[in-house]
Amino acid sequence: MIDTYQHVERESILYLQICKSIDVFEGKGKNFFFEEELQIAVFRVKGLLYALSNICLHQHASVLCDGFIEDLTVRCPLHGWVYSLASGQTIGSPSNLKTYKIWEEQGLVYLEKPTLHVPKWMNSL
Repeated sequence: MIDTYQHVERESILYLQICKSIDVFEGKGKNFFFEEELQIAVFRVKGLLYALSNICLHQHASVLCDGFIEDLTVRCPLHGWVYSLASGQTIGSPSNLKTYKIWEEQGLVYLEKPTLHVPKWMNSL
């Protein structure tokens, strides 16, 4: 599904043109589903865009795009885990979500091309 997006290279990084700027609302999350284990939540907070994995580390639920935003963090709507939008750092835990570079220009949003990252715990299944 990634191949259906237009690709753009900028500063030696490959980006996908994922949507129009008007499709990402202030204070809301938007999920971009590439495949089951590769979903990216995009947030606009105070006019800036943030992109991180949509899959909560707590119980591997794909729900962060529906989380509660406060002070540049997002709280998982299921069990309350809190993540930094800028770094992906879990508040109160050493775990991190993967973050992605994101930018917008001329009314379009560009996301660093994501790659599938299988969590270590899944390798033991």
